[in-house]
Amino acid sequence: DALTGFTLELSHVDGHKFTVEVEGVTECDHVMRVPGKGMPRRNGRGFGDLYITFEVEFPESLSEKQKKAIREILTDEDENDEL
Repeated sequence: DALTGFTLELSHVDGHKFTVEVEGVTECDHVMRVPGKGMPRRNGRGFGDLYITFEVEFPESLSEKQKKAIREILTDEDENDEL
């Protein structure tokens, strides 16, 4: 998901659900701002912004077969044409 983007459904503190879409690559510790989905404002007029920090987890290890498959997928097609 961190490489291709994803949709995440979250529950607000007041109970309603909302969706956050992340497009493209998400780096570890990336912070995303979601306007109007944070805590209620003190003056009672709406909500502040919600900040989401993404923690990307990587596998402890990969087999040689998995490494080869990932390299093949991530290799630029133009590079393959030159070989």
